Amino acid sequence: MNDKKNGKLHVLVIVLMISILAAAFVLFFLGHYKVGFVLFGIFMLILNSISNWTGIKNAEYVYLKNHKNNEKW
Repeated sequence: MNDKKNGKLHVLVIVLMISILAAAFVLFFLGHYKVGFVLFGIFMLILNSISNWTGIKNAEYVYLKNHKNNEKW
């Protein structure tokens, strides 16, 4: 995936997460508790999957850098 598409995807995900969070709070304070909690659950699910993916990607980067540095010696 090239950088332009990757950047657009990041912006889209950020906008989606902010809108879901705002909608969850608005619906919660308007009295639609179940729908608000469902939207907040979706927000937390997206947030959790992004954080897990980032953690795996960072661990893989560190492992590959260490392996590459050990090959030089």
